[in-house]
Amino acid sequence: MNGYHYRECGLDNVWLLNGYELHDTPYGKGVSFVDVEGLDAAIAKALTEKPAPLTGRELRFLRIMLDMSQKSLGELFGKSAQTVALWEKSEALNPEVEYLIRHVYRQTAIDKSDSYVELVQRLNQRDIQDNAPMHFQATGRGWDKAA
Repeated sequence: MNGYHYRECGLDNVWLLNGYELHDTPYGKGVSFVDVEGLDAAIAKALTEKPAPLTGRELRFLRIMLDMSQKSLGELFGKSAQTVALWEKSEALNPEVEYLIRHVYRQTAIDKSDSYVELVQRLNQRDIQDNAPMHFQATGRGWDKAA
């Protein structure tokens, strides 16, 4: 079976049978896809259902699909961002981590369980606030943080 090796998703084992178009650009060959968000959601759903253990790359794909940082996912699992980074470089994941990421993705993105959606949104919001830009302004007394 021929097709397009969809490396853009960050996984080595995804091939498209259709839904893509190859074309020439001034910079060489290009490719465009039909409904990339739908494609990525289908890949994520398939990952949550696959019988084989997840790889670190697959964990990373699901984390990105949840729009979570390594820090936020680590907080959800009671681990550090560095631990999540190590998991994502791993060939095989701890079975508990595998179960949790599959469960969280299914509950959040597929079943849309309010409690999970709210939890993930709250963690993502905390992560955004942690990295929010700080604004300062010069005053007659020196520099002050702007409101």
